[in-house]
Amino acid sequence: MATNSPTWEKTPELAAKLNSRFGQRQMYMLIGGLGILGIIAYLIYGTLFGGAYFKTVDELVNDPDMIGKNVRISGVVIGDYQFDANTQTLTFVVGNIPNDNDTIKEQGGLSKVLYTAANDPNVTKLTVVYHDGEIPDLLKHEAQAILSGKLGEDGIFYADSLQLKCPTRYEDEAPDQVAKSQE
Repeated sequence: MATNSPTWEKTPELAAKLNSRFGQRQMYMLIGGLGILGIIAYLIYGTLFGGAYFKTVDELVNDPDMIGKNVRISGVVIGDYQFDANTQTLTFVVGNIPNDNDTIKEQGGLSKVLYTAANDPNVTKLTVVYHDGEIPDLLKHEAQAILSGKLGEDGIFYADSLQLKCPTRYEDEAPDQVAKSQE
């Protein structure tokens, strides 16, 4: 018994149309994949060769294009701070330190670099204003300050975040460096 079941045949026109749609899909996937690879390559390049994680005080102060841009800087706290209890505003000064670990090692370690910069009358200085409501325990002369914020047109750095490192807290890890800075 013969059955008449419908059969479907691909005509050459239909085959060409299906192939072109499949080809477009592959092209979009290829372009998307290349875009993703490009982004990954850019991120890797930026991490390896894009420079330092922080700007130095020198770099920030000497680049007028940095005014108003979000940036992270690292510097040494110089002198005492001022705190206005009414406005919850903390004001202090940071000085330039290198941001390259090799340079820091060549100069005797972080503790020595901080000591030298904090006591150098010719170091580039930057006034910092920070609104938080609390005075950090480690905010003192010769502490390393890591700040995020913006340089104002008035030459003052307005910090959004503040982290402090004090080398004397790491005496057990590098006693020679700490001893040099306290001489």
